[in-house]
Amino acid sequence: MTVTAKDLMHRDLTAVAEDDLVLDAVRILYMQRLSGLPVVRDDWILVGFLSESDILRFALPTYLEILAQNGFLDNSEGNLIERLGRLGHKAVGDFMNRDPICVEPEVSLMTVADLMIRKRIKRLPVVKEGRLLGIIDRSAFCEFLMEEAHEGRP
Repeated sequence: MTVTAKDLMHRDLTAVAEDDLVLDAVRILYMQRLSGLPVVRDDWILVGFLSESDILRFALPTYLEILAQNGFLDNSEGNLIERLGRLGHKAVGDFMNRDPICVEPEVSLMTVADLMIRKRIKRLPVVKEGRLLGIIDRSAFCEFLMEEAHEGRP
């Protein structure tokens, strides 16, 4: 039996749109304990991916901004909170990855695992002809292994 991305993916299509607010996306991430969300059009075509890292990357000051501060890191926590607050009222499309890594449903388990490890991906969209079908996260591998062990497969 060949295991494919289709066998591993969750069909829960929790996603956001480009014009949704970052604050709303963060609420979804927090409430559902996710590390990232697919960004889709109305027809479920994948147009991007927004991760926690994408949000933090824009909230953290750049090296030059740190150097420009008087006391380097005097009020860095306050600045971070202020920057995060400003991000919340901007559109997801401003911060998402516009070229997300994704796989087709027929891709093998080994290919998915290799891609997720090499690219350090926590959540991997599964698409067919650009349309979002599901998502594979790292816990999907654990679930799969537990199911296989329960069914007595080697």
